[in-house]
Amino acid sequence: MNAPYNEKTKQYLLKFDLNAYFGEEDFLVTSCNKLAYQTIKSWPYWPHFALNIFGPKSSGKSHLAHIWINEVEKFIPRPVEIPVIRAENINMKNIHKIAENNNYLVIEDVSSDINEEAFFHLYNMYNVPEHFILFTSTIPFAKLKLKLPDLRSRLNTIPSAEILLPDDEMLTALIAKLFNDRQIIISQEVLNYILNNSERSFEYIARLVDEIDNLSWTYSRQVSIPLVKDAITNLNKNQQMDLFI
Repeated sequence: MNAPYNEKTKQYLLKFDLNAYFGEEDFLVTSCNKLAYQTIKSWPYWPHFALNIFGPKSSGKSHLAHIWINEVEKFIPRPVEIPVIRAENINMKNIHKIAENNNYLVIEDVSSDINEEAFFHLYNMYNVPEHFILFTSTIPFAKLKLKLPDLRSRLNTIPSAEILLPDDEMLTALIAKLFNDRQIIISQEVLNYILNNSERSFEYIARLVDEIDNLSWTYSRQVSIPLVKDAITNLNKNQQMDLFI
């Protein structure tokens, strides 16, 4: 029988860094992300210099970005480092340096809070031969609340590919991958319990596996169904508390 959670049973163990695997062999293609994957793989025959991959949080957009980077590195004749920059870090002070030093660029987490003037100029800087940008976001560019009409019209010309909510095949693979990234092996019973008792979203599953991992390390417990139950309880409790913040 598992010991109750209290300060006597809590342990603080040395935890190794999380190894997130972004290789193409680690990316499972199912109906929910097939279009996005195929569009990434169709480079350099994109109809536009830019592409927007959008979908829920933790749905694999960054993984696809790394797959695209690998595609570019295989295509170009010389080694080149392709920067991955968060959209919130794009500003008027750095766009010229970014464009001058990089023909290929990934910009992640584009939202309505971007520096619109900087994005407008960056778009124009990359709208030239042999320059490409991959954007990621949680919503399509058409739904961004932008004030600059010229920027809105330009972003709306960028082709997009959506990652849909996960199906059973994707959820199963996602759970296995997230535990594998943490070097944790789980039983089929634990996997089935998570599938049958969890919110069916990429973000929730990612947060749940993180909570399971934290509880397992903190209290030196094996990953089991009782531990998963505790993690789900904690996660749901935290989500309810967030509603009042």
